Amino acid sequence: MAKRKRSKKQKPSGKRTGGSLKEVLSFYAKIADLKNEMGKVAEGGERADDRLTGLEVHVNILARLLTTLCIEKLGIRIGALKRLVRRVEKEAMRDSQIMELESLYKLSNGNSKKTPSANAKPKDDPWEQIS
Repeated sequence: MAKRKRSKKQKPSGKRTGGSLKEVLSFYAKIADLKNEMGKVAEGGERADDRLTGLEVHVNILARLLTTLCIEKLGIRIGALKRLVRRVEKEAMRDSQIMELESLYKLSNGNSKKTPSANAKPKDDPWEQIS
């Protein structure tokens, strides 16, 4: 019996095309899921923006109410109220800067490997001069 020669051209197997088709379909399904999640995130951002706008309106109304109460009911003069507001703004700014510096210090202190000992006192400590 004579052996048959196989042709050099081979047909692609059905498993290959089926596998790649499944991969493509799963890829498109993942893209569709991501698109839906992005839509939900965008919708949540719009709601957050609406809430922020509402909060700004409420704060403005409360500030006007407080100003009116201070002037009409408590008898505080406008100039004194302005000075008081400026002082409170400066204190708030200073407090926020202190909090920011403290958080930066905690971040930088957490990264360093050395921890200062509690018993070690620096030379010329000003607290020692006070007490």
